[in-house]
Amino acid sequence: MKLPLLSGRQVLAALTRLGFVEVHRKGSHIKMKHEDGRVIVFPFHDEVDRYTLKGALRDADIEVADFLKEVK
Repeated sequence: MKLPLLSGRQVLAALTRLGFVEVHRKGSHIKMKHEDGRVIVFPFHDEVDRYTLKGALRDADIEVADFLKEVK
């Protein structure tokens, strides 16, 4: 499934709705953690690269379809 071009703000909001909490921000990168221990790090840019985001979602064990349901 192809990811749409999203902003860092949209990614942050979707991950928050999925239960992730921001734990660290340095430069343009945000680190978020879920209560079950999963961690995701992504760049907070105007446009987040699709392949970078897809890799981050895979590393955090988040299904693309579940993520896209939370994108508004």
